[in-house]
Amino acid sequence: MKRILSLIVVAVLLALAAAVVGACSATPTTNPEVAAIRAYADPATQTTLQGLSEGNLAKYTQYADAQFKAAVTQALLDQVSAQINSQLGSFVSVTFSSTEKQDQYTIVHYKAKYSKGDAGVRMVFDQDHSVAGQFFE
Repeated sequence: MKRILSLIVVAVLLALAAAVVGACSATPTTNPEVAAIRAYADPATQTTLQGLSEGNLAKYTQYADAQFKAAVTQALLDQVSAQINSQLGSFVSVTFSSTEKQDQYTIVHYKAKYSKGDAGVRMVFDQDHSVAGQFFE
């Protein structure tokens, strides 16, 4: 009886181990909410960072909300662009990291690749999917 009970316990443990291994190797599914956020956030982030790297105000603020546009002048953009370009080099690409909600804003984290290195970037989007803020992390 004890031997049969031991065999049952071992069989259950093996089944659990197989289930865990199978779950770990399964292809992750895409969260529909994240996919919807990325549909507007990825192109806006790409364009915004290109505009910053180029010192192009129209491109930098293309996806921005009214407050963001009002706050950014060409002189300010030139100053920030020169600083970013001297430290990181020219913008190359961006890779999605994660999203989070904060009040009425959606915050999307990216890893931006530049010719001289990488930097974390936090993009803040309002309820209309417009850029409300952009920060280096």
